[in-house]
Amino acid sequence: MTDDRRHINWDMIVRHLMDVATDEEREEVERWLAEDEGNREYYRKAKRYFETYYTGEETRVVDSKGAWDEFVVYADKSRKTHIWRMIVKYAAILLFPLCVGLGYWLLGNDAPQTTFVSEGIFIEPGTTKAVLVFNSGQQVKLTDSIAFKQAIEKFKPNGQVDKAIEYNKIIVPRGGEYNLVLADGTSVMINSDSKLSVPDRFEGKERRVRLEGEALFHVAQDVEHPFIVETDGGDVTVLGTVFNVNAYSGEDYVQTTLVEGRVAFQGTGMTDARTIVPGEQITYDVQTNSVNVEKVDTRIYTAWTEGKWIIEGVRLEEIMKQLARWYDVTVFYQNAEAKDLVFTGDLEKYSNCNVILDIISMTTNVEFELKDRVIIVKMK
Repeated sequence: MTDDRRHINWDMIVRHLMDVATDEEREEVERWLAEDEGNREYYRKAKRYFETYYTGEETRVVDSKGAWDEFVVYADKSRKTHIWRMIVKYAAILLFPLCVGLGYWLLGNDAPQTTFVSEGIFIEPGTTKAVLVFNSGQQVKLTDSIAFKQAIEKFKPNGQVDKAIEYNKIIVPRGGEYNLVLADGTSVMINSDSKLSVPDRFEGKERRVRLEGEALFHVAQDVEHPFIVETDGGDVTVLGTVFNVNAYSGEDYVQTTLVEGRVAFQGTGMTDARTIVPGEQITYDVQTNSVNVEKVDTRIYTAWTEGKWIIEGVRLEEIMKQLARWYDVTVFYQNAEAKDLVFTGDLEKYSNCNVILDIISMTTNVEFELKDRVIIVKMK
């Protein structure tokens, strides 16, 4: 498989073949075809697949959940013939499982492909869980979104209105996520391997929290009390808005993506704050103090809160970091060059890790081996 094939989005090929692609998508596929004879041969195989399996009579009302369930059965049991029939049944124009089926056809495999050397090992997706650590050191396990409010009410001190503000910490471990509502009505969805420190009450001229990791904020509007998300790399200041902050410890950048409203970011090495508008993303390099602002599709950076990863031309190393946090696994690269391979596609966050790895392996020049909770990445 050539590098070109690893950079084309299979959804786009499907839409082009079914004559439902936009003009922009059609032009991109045509450019891809013009680049390499291997790409054109790949496309011809895809066309033969549709001539064989797609009749044009399938429903355009996509049962995405049903189709995905069928794909999971396939991935777990390698029942290739069965999944062909079910993929055709659902005829998903924008459905990734169909694109995966196309990938199998294009690869020309007559027998089911086995990605994993270790059979019988299945890694389940993360769940809703966190630990609330009070300033006193007392800890409470949080197993659902209501538990946070209940814990705060239960352990809230009586009287002592004039006591100093104390910060409590919500720790979301690897293999977890947690959604909560703060005292001012701000909603926060916290990603795996993240920590959010919040005050026991909001008082004074600002509402300040501290984040290490990733979270999506829906900030309750209060023009007189700006909401500030403090990170190691800088602060995000807002009045009322929806935005995603990615500030994991050990990474070289802090990234803020604005969905609604208006935010200002000031990195630790910046003289002045930079303001962004909806649809923009600011990336701050904590090593060089450089700032980059660009227009982005915000869905790519917030889809994790809705059970999906939308990946557009991302290096495999960055994808595996997400998987390692969500599935609580360790990743080992047998070949360092595998880190720089690029993947494009939509992945279902609540599927078993095995399913996700199979999809990546189908369209990227790597294979995976599982040993306990270690994923070994190898070049094919």
